[in-house]
Amino acid sequence: MHTSETCGAYLHELVNDLNGKPQIRTRIGKNASTLAETAVDFVRICCADAVAAAGVTLEQIDFFAFNTPTAWYASVCTRALGIDPERTINLYPLYANIGPVFPIANLYHAAQAGKIRETDLVLVYTKGAAATAVATVMRWGDIALGPDPTPPISVTLEDEEVHQAKIINSSTTISSFSREQLLAAYPEERRRMLESYLLECVSSSIQLPLDKLDREQSFASLLDSLIAILLKNRIEADLQLQISLEQFFGDRKIIGLAV
Repeated sequence: MHTSETCGAYLHELVNDLNGKPQIRTRIGKNASTLAETAVDFVRICCADAVAAAGVTLEQIDFFAFNTPTAWYASVCTRALGIDPERTINLYPLYANIGPVFPIANLYHAAQAGKIRETDLVLVYTKGAAATAVATVMRWGDIALGPDPTPPISVTLEDEEVHQAKIINSSTTISSFSREQLLAAYPEERRRMLESYLLECVSSSIQLPLDKLDREQSFASLLDSLIAILLKNRIEADLQLQISLEQFFGDRKIIGLAV
């Protein structure tokens, strides 16, 4: 299926660096939120159509190989399909985003780990922004594996651990004040209220204690794309205003957004 709904989520521009040399710069576009908004529908529709065409059900699939370009994507797929996370693999902690190579890498590591065996039914799902989403069902054969990839340099088990972020929702307790109280406050007090509110929102979203956060920290050092979208939506709902998603990337600091 096509994924044209996400057209404009990324923009590729030819710009000059500080030395005047041309370079390609990729940045998020105004439609970036569609990457999260459509993720569940794409995987559900594609995988349902693929198993139907193969004459099987999701319950009969022994292993699922999803592309994992972000730390949260494997979790989105397993929850969308209602399957046990043990029936897939998440290579994001090992490689980060390696693009189109993910389906092959996932299959290799899964076979190497004994998660896929001969005669198993395997479903492979991958998608590209503003391109296509594809699901394939295959019967795993007698596959020979090549030598193990070179391990990452200076990476510990702790470095590889991925902590699933807590999604902010309306029941999350954040500093209590109304829009009217905020507007009525003196400018300096209003800034302090906003800083406190933003710090608590970020703390709740990434499950990091408040004492570990600094008002001078940049959002880019704390948030991935999905959490940035969720945080943006929460702030807009709480404060009844509109914020550009670009405010959460680059060098923008928490204190800067409060100002």
